[in-house]
Amino acid sequence: MLNDTSQDGPAPYVSVVIPTFKEPECVRKAILSLFGQDLDKSRYEVIVVDSSPDDRVAALVTELQAEAPCALRLLTKHAEGPGPSRNLGASQARGDILALMDSDCEATPHWLEHGLAAFADGVGLVQGRTLPEPGVPLGIFTWYVNVEGENHVYECANIFYRRCAFEQAGGFDMAYNDASDRVRGGEDVDLAWTVKRNGWKSRFCHDALMYHEVQPMSIARWIYVKPLFIWPLLARRHPELRRAFFARYFFDRHQACIVLALIGLLLALATPLALVMCVPYIASRGVEPTRTLRGPLRLLRVAAYALHDLTSLAVFIAASVRFRSLLL
Repeated sequence: MLNDTSQDGPAPYVSVVIPTFKEPECVRKAILSLFGQDLDKSRYEVIVVDSSPDDRVAALVTELQAEAPCALRLLTKHAEGPGPSRNLGASQARGDILALMDSDCEATPHWLEHGLAAFADGVGLVQGRTLPEPGVPLGIFTWYVNVEGENHVYECANIFYRRCAFEQAGGFDMAYNDASDRVRGGEDVDLAWTVKRNGWKSRFCHDALMYHEVQPMSIARWIYVKPLFIWPLLARRHPELRRAFFARYFFDRHQACIVLALIGLLLALATPLALVMCVPYIASRGVEPTRTLRGPLRLLRVAAYALHDLTSLAVFIAASVRFRSLLL
């Protein structure tokens, strides 16, 4: 279903696309933050793509359309995940630039202005800075997006694409969407690296600032990080990604250290001296900042993270076999 306002007149220069599933109050904050942009209101439009099972978000957008200072449009579809929703929004967008944000984010007033200013000849995507929402306590069981420099993930919480570069890359690959029986997530990484492989340059814009909601995370979700399963496939499709990994074949330093520790434990059956191979892992997890654990109690942190890292290693092994691409 398409519900448009302000489509008459000149096309805007930038189209902001927000995929959403439920959470109308988050959507309200996101939209209002866009109403407050310093950019001339005729230069941008906002497209909300709703795949909620009820009409609460649709009703909210309809309500806000009455006071919208810029074009505000609503698209509805069945639930498939954010990638297909962003593709739908992009297909209906009128701007030369696509600005992507998540529904649990709030844009700072200069977000669009600075993001657009970062484009130059040959630049196909601009990644903005994303921080956790101010004033909310952060902890081990909280989740949020934090981006303070250009990284290899190119999270869609805050990113701009030149529309022709987006279309040349084919948009978000539907194989990564949440309805797939094979994989979940990773479409943001895949699109960005496809755009770069097509010859477009990327930039990071420190002043294009977005705040991401800090969300509680269950212990089960912290231990078992399901999105990790897609990374061996991404490494196979985009070998240049391996430059971002630890020694090319480990997701990060902690994963390399846990593998070394496991080897040490096995060798210790023959020689106890091999236990020294566990020291790098204990050091890597034990020296990290913590608000509550001090002194010897830091070993509790190491034990907790060992469960997390071992589970992640099992996910990587299974995915490496599944996709025939080694990443541990």
